[in-house]
Amino acid sequence: MKKYLSIYTLLALACIVLQSCLFSEEEIFDESSANRATADVIKCQEILKDVPNGWKLEYYIGSNYSAGAITLLMKFDGKQVEMASETGAESYKPGTIITSLYQVKSEQSTMLTFDSYNPLIHMFSGPLGLNMNLGGDYEFIIMSATPDKVILQGKKYKNIMEMTPMPKDIPWRIQIEDIINIEKDAFLNTYRMEKGGQVLNYFIRNNGTMATFSAYSADYSSARSLPYIYTEKGLKLQSPYNVNGLEVQNFKWDRKSRLFVCTDAGATDIVLKEYYPENYLQYEDYIGTYTATIDDYDEGPTSQSVTISPKVRGESYTLKSIGGFNFTLQYDKASGKLVLDSQSISSTSSSSYYFACAAGVEGYAHTELSLPSRLRNGLVNVTTNSNPFTFYFADKASQEITSLIIWAYSSDEYSTSGLMGYWSWYNSILMVKENESN
Repeated sequence: MKKYLSIYTLLALACIVLQSCLFSEEEIFDESSANRATADVIKCQEILKDVPNGWKLEYYIGSNYSAGAITLLMKFDGKQVEMASETGAESYKPGTIITSLYQVKSEQSTMLTFDSYNPLIHMFSGPLGLNMNLGGDYEFIIMSATPDKVILQGKKYKNIMEMTPMPKDIPWRIQIEDIINIEKDAFLNTYRMEKGGQVLNYFIRNNGTMATFSAYSADYSSARSLPYIYTEKGLKLQSPYNVNGLEVQNFKWDRKSRLFVCTDAGATDIVLKEYYPENYLQYEDYIGTYTATIDDYDEGPTSQSVTISPKVRGESYTLKSIGGFNFTLQYDKASGKLVLDSQSISSTSSSSYYFACAAGVEGYAHTELSLPSRLRNGLVNVTTNSNPFTFYFADKASQEITSLIIWAYSSDEYSTSGLMGYWSWYNSILMVKENESN
């Protein structure tokens, strides 16, 4: 009996010792894992703070980079981030610094999160109605971090983005202006990729995105989408593009020759050369009097005389008047087309507040005005006849005929005022220029 008791006692002691050892190993593992996570947070926080002139983030939008990228300049101080960009909402002046809060923290990975509202980044991730947004992230996994480069991955949309230090001697204002000037100067949407004068591909900039090309084969038999970003010197494709066995990604704008020159090793003889598309129209071509045929949702087709007159010479027009409303038309120098963006409008006979939402019923004033103009819903003219000059308005992204809805509001503070319902709903607008022979 004593023998069995001794055996039972030894087994019980062994279990206690084993449990004690296992507990100690877990505790040690958990403690070292927590320490590693804390150390990585501290390291990344210090890297972000220790750059004297801040960082330049290539911020890609949309699932699988589908909307292209903008530049976000950021300077971190441990709690707050100063942020500026070349684009923003309707009221944003490019280069204006906006300050908000951020955190570097540990979840499954070390994260950089912008957890108080900053319109420069949250306008791409905020809701736009019907549980939709533009596909932008405001929470990022820090994949790697050194004083020379930080690689981020969007937590939700998984786009991988590069952040590099801003040069110490370049003011943010100059950096932003240089990016804007590249985009303005290289204004056309259409380019030929050439090598020694031979056409390799056609690059067409897409409407409805920040910066993407459709890259067509030389015979237009195939195409693929290429997201990119404008830089202070030219443009950079999101990833290398293989053409005839060569990889190209970085291009410098040559203003005198009107082309982008590849700067990648072994491919410096490849260029993107601009060209005017067929049937390109100049600003003056649109000025005149038209007969507008409007398919009204409530009243059916009606016709009336309207005018397109200069507003800002070379940039915009006043369309006067459809259904008693005056609209601003933009002249898109890149394509030689008219653009009717969603916009606040005034009635010629009422003091109420109205907002025209182009391209469907999903847009509302406060969401449309919170977006950069390139991502805002809008209509573009599609020419059907040259004599008399005839065109209709279609969705600027899909080129399909779509509606223009005028919403009535109780005030011009659209985000807080009451939506009173739609005032007018135009299924289509057809324009025929009068007195063409003159």
